[in-house]
Parts: sequence; C-alpha cells; structure tokens
Amino acid sequence: MKPLATLWFALLCAALWPASACAQPDSATAFEQQLWLTSGFRSHHTKNASRYRENNDGIGLEWHVAPTWQFNAGHYNNSVGHGSSYWQAGWSPFEMAFGAAWRLRAGGSVGIVNGYPRQSYGGYFPTLVPTLALDWRRVALNLVYIPTVGGKVDGAVALQLKVRLL
Repeated sequence: MKPLATLWFALLCAALWPASACAQPDSATAFEQQLWLTSGFRSHHTKNASRYRENNDGIGLEWHVAPTWQFNAGHYNNSVGHGSSYWQAGWSPFEMAFGAAWRLRAGGSVGIVNGYPRQSYGGYFPTLVPTLALDWRRVALNLVYIPTVGGKVDGAVALQLKVRLL
C-alpha cells in the first residue's frame, strides 16, 4: 500500500472510531466481538452490464468491534478482470430485529480499494458506500451499492455471503 494511502486510511479510522467503543460496557449490555468470513461478490452493474464480470470471487474478514462498528478487509477478482484488495471501516447505526434470529442493519462503509485501472491507475483510492446486512444466526448477506462516478465508475449492486467464525 502506498504510504499516503496508509496514512489517509489510519487517520480516517481514528476520526471515525467512536469513544463509546472504548468504554467498558456494563454486564447487562455487554457486546461480544464477532469475526465473520466473507465471500467475494455477486454483482449487477446498473450501466453497461454486458461489459462486466459479475461473479467476483474472493475472500475476506469482517470484524465487529462494537454493536454498530466493524472493520472489513479482503481480496476479490473485480468486474474488470483484475485483483482488488479492500480495507474499510463500517458503521451500521440502524437495526431492526425480526424474531430472535433475524436482524437487518443499515449503514455505510468508508475505506480504500485498488485494482481498477480507470481509478488511480489501478492503485488505492477512497470509497464511501451504503450497505445493508441481513443476519440469520451465524450466516448473513451484505448488500452494497456502488454509485456511478463520472466516466470512471459504472454503478453496481453487490451481494456478499458471510459466515460467523467467532
């Protein structure tokens, strides 16, 4: 990773880290950190879909450090045929429970990704994407919206499977 991108990401994570995540919770509301194994993505592009590869196989980790905060990192084969690595911090402040086992969360992630030749010549560039997560016990789906950005990024909706490890 380029030094400037590393510094940008570290500063961004520090600025977004909630002070409440560092506080010691009381026993009635104790949060148990979670570690999830994530797949690559199944994507559908909103423009020029026939130009893109929509099966974006890969692997990653999602670490929930507080009830509404997580860190994500992984690698996948992107829609333009290159390898992409990503590092993100996610915040999901909106949650609805459906019975004891189902949970829907909404929020967003900010971070960096690489591997797209039309963006930063394939190097790392910043990302900000809205997210939805549907959890059922130890299995879940993430839905991510990638917005269209000028002539450099054609938007997409991407679905990701995840399995809870811890």
